[in-house]
Amino acid sequence: MGIGVPSSRSLLVLFLGAISGFSAGIFPEVAPRAHPPEITFIPRTSGTSLSEGMRSGADQAAREAGFRLYWNAPTHEDDVDRQISLMSSALVSNTRGLILGPTNGAALTTMLNAFVARHIPVVIVQTDTPIPAGRYITSVTPDQEAVAKLAATRILQALGNGGGQVAILGLDRTAPETLQRSRYFLQYLSGHPEVQVVAGQRGTSLAQEAEQNAGEVLDAFPHLKALFAVSATATAGAIQAVGERGLGRAVVLVGCDDDLFSIRNVREGSLDSLVITDNERVGYLAAKALLNAIGGRDLPQPWHVEPRLLTRNDFQVHQ
Repeated sequence: MGIGVPSSRSLLVLFLGAISGFSAGIFPEVAPRAHPPEITFIPRTSGTSLSEGMRSGADQAAREAGFRLYWNAPTHEDDVDRQISLMSSALVSNTRGLILGPTNGAALTTMLNAFVARHIPVVIVQTDTPIPAGRYITSVTPDQEAVAKLAATRILQALGNGGGQVAILGLDRTAPETLQRSRYFLQYLSGHPEVQVVAGQRGTSLAQEAEQNAGEVLDAFPHLKALFAVSATATAGAIQAVGERGLGRAVVLVGCDDDLFSIRNVREGSLDSLVITDNERVGYLAAKALLNAIGGRDLPQPWHVEPRLLTRNDFQVHQ
């Protein structure tokens, strides 16, 4: 029987097979790169020292655990519709957990209940959880009572035995921590009859409106001795209103929650002091609690982080 001559089609198949085997020996097979699991962080807004500090801490904790942090936020602090939209997207994307700085917590309860129902752990930051804490939801926040006590103690020290009129700025029902700070502040001053709290002014997320609100109080009470601003926006507005009226240090201004400009104002002396919390630590602790829950542990009970009082002396020590 004679040996047949291979057809051109057979030769092509043999050639391609040889090339394939040669390539496999030189170039090992590369498996598709898996994306790390993801947790989501939705603060009230972005671009503030508070939110960026928390983001940094949360991102560190996520990377340590081999997770990716997805971060997105409304451009305005009062944009609750945008927060709802971002939370909906997180549910659809099957995020493993959520850190949330709620804007108007009452409006977010339906979405939060949806996360809990799907056993997706949630950690609330900045303020207490709008729904009861439990197996799948908790909070990591500043100790609001300690915030108020530091502010009250500072104002009492500044006023001395003479006392005087004090006003509170920035009360906002959509940011419950502002109401808590005010309530504890009043409780602490109740034992000091020489100090009269003469006004509790509404809050806003808009700096220009906060300045107007502070100005109304200053104009209505010309003998005012001190202001307690219970949010970063209220603090910024009060600084502007006091400065425009040339009151300087005649009115003791104690603010809350740091940002780049308020810290500069403390250093320069136009803001007496600022009650701040380590925002990076808050973000780190929130993410760690979330990651532990994803790993099978229960979420901890609501966690309060101790604040501290920042004064001009803190800068002078390091000069």
